[in-house]
Amino acid sequence: MGSTTFLRTTLGIVCIALAFVFFVFFTSQSSDGTILGRWSPSVAGVLLVLFLSLVTALALFTIPGVVQKRLFPVVSRIPDIAAGILLTLLPVLFLVIWFLFPVPILQRKSFVIGAALLSVSPGILVTALYEPSKRKTAIGGTVLMIISLVIAFVIAELALHVLLPRSIFNPRFGLKPYQKVTLEVDLPGVTPGGTLSTNMWGLRGEDPPVQWDEYLTIVTVGGSTTANYYLDDDLTWSRVIQNRLREIHPLTWVGNGGIPRHSADTHFLFVREVLSIIKPDIALFLVGVNDMGPLLRGSRGTVDRLPDSGIRQSLFSRSMVLQTLYKIKKVYMDGAPVISQSVDPYYHEVAMTEEEIPLPEDIHELLEDPGYYQRRIRLIIQECRVLGITPVFMTQPLLYQDNDYWRGVLETQQWVGGSDRPISAATFSRMLEMLNSDLIEICIQEDVAVLDLASEVPHSQDYFYDSMHMTEAGAAFTGNIASEFLINYLESEEMLWQED
Repeated sequence: MGSTTFLRTTLGIVCIALAFVFFVFFTSQSSDGTILGRWSPSVAGVLLVLFLSLVTALALFTIPGVVQKRLFPVVSRIPDIAAGILLTLLPVLFLVIWFLFPVPILQRKSFVIGAALLSVSPGILVTALYEPSKRKTAIGGTVLMIISLVIAFVIAELALHVLLPRSIFNPRFGLKPYQKVTLEVDLPGVTPGGTLSTNMWGLRGEDPPVQWDEYLTIVTVGGSTTANYYLDDDLTWSRVIQNRLREIHPLTWVGNGGIPRHSADTHFLFVREVLSIIKPDIALFLVGVNDMGPLLRGSRGTVDRLPDSGIRQSLFSRSMVLQTLYKIKKVYMDGAPVISQSVDPYYHEVAMTEEEIPLPEDIHELLEDPGYYQRRIRLIIQECRVLGITPVFMTQPLLYQDNDYWRGVLETQQWVGGSDRPISAATFSRMLEMLNSDLIEICIQEDVAVLDLASEVPHSQDYFYDSMHMTEAGAAFTGNIASEFLINYLESEEMLWQED
């Protein structure tokens, strides 16, 4: 292939790539479509840049000889290794970004095709502008770099598979078996020196019994308020439930499946991908507080996560390297919590210094999709029933309550990234009460057992070391209340009986 033909082909690839990407942005619609009622200013700016770039590329495609004449003196001074670097590192960078940021636009095939072509275009363009002998050297160097990257990737995969314990479940949940951490915490109401450990499934609690079918088996499902990460294994409310039930039914096992930041959306995935394998008798859910994001941040309250299926999920489930990259991204970019051996108390009451915007009479009006939470709860119930698991729900208790005192206190933790306006602790409480009420209503409609735990746990710092996470006293109180509820419910359903 002659130099001019090679260059024309390269420019053609650039034109096709820009056309694909332009099409994606042109056919997209922003939630705040201020430009022609369709695009946000930032998207409109991208469209303008893409359009001008496409017109320029098309013009250059018609005059490859002129392009070669003008750029050859510049490119001839670029080392041939530069072409190899561009042809390998830019596509790898694109693939990493595509994998780690599963935003809707990056999932459209047209965008993926266009962006992938654009990632290889600079390297191909430089190669096309080299003189023939230098081009041959550059192509050889590129092949060598690709082979080296593949070998390095394979070695990294093998090493990580050996060094890191693997869960039998989808790795998105981070359930690592037989982990053990000593927690020298500094939290009010929590004893320093506790132990956090996991069993063969990566859950907190004892290993599952060998005589599984002979046991009453329960898995508690929720976020960090279920995980009780900074409490000793024996002091979590899940363990309290197990100990209490064993007084009546010795063959009882309770596993703690609490995972920080998990909401109704990810609880459903947990049921589908973890509980479907474990098949416990009961799934006990503590839900609500991690579903507050859309109330506080609107559309920004939605958390980007890997798709439930497709090529991303397939790659993620098989590659330890990609799992490690994803964890790094979640910790350092998304601010996901990490189990620490040393924790400082971070809850402080701060007085409100400005007036908050009044809430509508129906708080559902704050949501873009008012029925989303309710639909996810129904899906969880349906999935449990399909699997033969009995779902039981509990509402989320809170330190705050809707009264004059908490109306004068700023909600400061901003644990979901902060809201667009300052809100009081009382307002936060009212929002959570709405979700708790929705949960109770759905459970009544679906004939599912529900404990209004939020109305049982006192709003006292004796029970919470911050706005929502429980002290040892709070976990003990919760475990005992939940145990009594479960005993009454299970006896009424003839799932539990008093041992002789």
